[in-house]
Amino acid sequence: MSGIAGIIRFDGQPIDPDDRSNLTRLLHHRGQPASQIVSQGELFALGGTVETNRPASLYAVSDADVFANTIPENPFTSGYLQKGTTVFNDLNADFAAVLWDERNTQLICARDPLGIKPLYYTHQPGRFFAFASEIKALLALQDVPIKSNRYKFKEYLTWSTVYVPYSAETFYETIYSVLPGHYVSVNPRSIQIHPYWQPALGRFEGLATPEDYNSLFQQHFTTAIRHRIQGKQRIGSHLSGGLDSSSVSCVAQSLLLAQQRPALHTFSIDTNQPSASEQEYVQAVVDQWQPKHTTVRPLANVLDAVLTLHKLFDRPEHFIIPSSFHLSVSEQAQQIGCDLLLTGHDGDSTAPNGFDYLEALLTANDWAALEEACRQMVAVQGSNLTYLSANWSALSEQMKYEKFVISVIGSDLKKRFRNQSGPSFLKMLIQQKRFFGLSSNTILSFLIKRIQNRLTHQSLIDDALNADFKNQLKNHHPSLSTQKLVAQLTTEHQAPFNQILHTTNVICNEQMNHIGAYYGHTYSFPFFDKSVIELGLATPLAVHFNQGRGRGLIRNGLRTVLPQAIRSRYTKANFVEYGTLSAQQLYTSVRERLTLPNHPIWEIVDQTIFEKIVAIVFSSSYPATKKTRYNWQLSRIIYLALWLDSLDAN
Repeated sequence: MSGIAGIIRFDGQPIDPDDRSNLTRLLHHRGQPASQIVSQGELFALGGTVETNRPASLYAVSDADVFANTIPENPFTSGYLQKGTTVFNDLNADFAAVLWDERNTQLICARDPLGIKPLYYTHQPGRFFAFASEIKALLALQDVPIKSNRYKFKEYLTWSTVYVPYSAETFYETIYSVLPGHYVSVNPRSIQIHPYWQPALGRFEGLATPEDYNSLFQQHFTTAIRHRIQGKQRIGSHLSGGLDSSSVSCVAQSLLLAQQRPALHTFSIDTNQPSASEQEYVQAVVDQWQPKHTTVRPLANVLDAVLTLHKLFDRPEHFIIPSSFHLSVSEQAQQIGCDLLLTGHDGDSTAPNGFDYLEALLTANDWAALEEACRQMVAVQGSNLTYLSANWSALSEQMKYEKFVISVIGSDLKKRFRNQSGPSFLKMLIQQKRFFGLSSNTILSFLIKRIQNRLTHQSLIDDALNADFKNQLKNHHPSLSTQKLVAQLTTEHQAPFNQILHTTNVICNEQMNHIGAYYGHTYSFPFFDKSVIELGLATPLAVHFNQGRGRGLIRNGLRTVLPQAIRSRYTKANFVEYGTLSAQQLYTSVRERLTLPNHPIWEIVDQTIFEKIVAIVFSSSYPATKKTRYNWQLSRIIYLALWLDSLDAN
């Protein structure tokens, strides 16, 4: 847990004493400040030290966790002198780092590839450049106006079914975020943004069999956790009972036992909702590894949790289900005295289920391999495919197979129907029917269901933005984002970088970093270790697919440490019901203030559409499984309204 801040004056003016004081005062929870006065400003390291190389006139401050057997002294100044900016790509670290090159009057700000460590800046060309680990420190500077960035609201309030690139824009005008996997170079005349992330996927080309990949995953994942726990006094871990959190907790506890260190503290959430209960799986981990386990309840007052997050995070809450989850765990971890909290956050991005293997086979017209893969999927005991049929478990094996195959090839049939002539489409349909052994009834029922869905289709609400607000923003497209880097890496490596580096992942990382900083512990993400990410991206889809079981790297690579109940788990907890209750509670808490006709949220949101969303969330007849987007929209609109209220209060 640490932080950084600083100001460089390009106009020759001294730093105002109040600005200096505010930078450190508002970041005091990140640690005691160490400072370095340079020719044109001052650098601050909160909870750390300033790296100095006086012969080279080079200085650096960093909020960094470096993962290596031996951590190099002054990794940023020494590395920069030896390698230049390629040092950022070579490091296996979570970091936000700023270097001042006095000889060249240049400042360099860099951030790790997944944005685990936040870094924000403000810049007035020819005058000054300031940076900090938290936005609030920059807003306290006398030359920085506090003004909301309305362009950010559209992204925040729009439901998306695709990965959204992470933007450098924040919720404040004139405050920007350093892009993950990039560095910013600043001199008196200009500011430039450069991508540096270039993962080394080629180093895995010698792997030949699934076991090669699985074995190497076990090595890299174990090493990732070993590096994260070294030097820490009391270690905690999220334990939901899912594959990701269970993998982190089991490996961490096995290492602590082998090192004869105090036991791991694990934390699970009990929402008191049967559909979200994972106690059976949590207990399997606890029984096998005997960590010191604590079950916590989400904070009872959702509104208070949201308001707390706004103070900590300098922006509206991000999660669909409010961070009362994370706050309650952090409160418990603080009481116990944990200085590290491990999390399995988004392990299914770097060690995915591999089910897109089916789509790849379909695209390649490899029908034989697709047939085998479909049979493997439906043969997996315990897999949850009830979305295909309410009475799935009662179906014959052949009927299960046929329903699954038609669900896989259905989207392709739709495309071909649009693009091919009638005779050509019919010929192809007959060929697929014969090859996959589909009955006429299966195809007919599929077509009838598609027609019925079309006839009864209800248009889904993607946003509640009003027409005037949309019109104001229609020509705005953020120019600074991770989109170009992700597209470049995807093309170069033929790997799904967009599922790892996107706005939801990065903002979740940032938010947990802020929470941890206030509660006295560092959040750490083993699945986002450099070697784990690179191996996951380099692993063939068939290995991830794992003969229909999915998550091959985890199930097979960690088979000696995971309980059988976890390795054979194919379901996930359903938090829709809890999300609905949270959204309802939040709305009830703020309904009175939202009735004010002059509330600023109504400059952004269409009140009529908003009321439709409210009605769906509170409806007892609307299918619960389809409420996720509306719980999300209702909650986010309220989050933004509350955040706007806090701006007015300032």
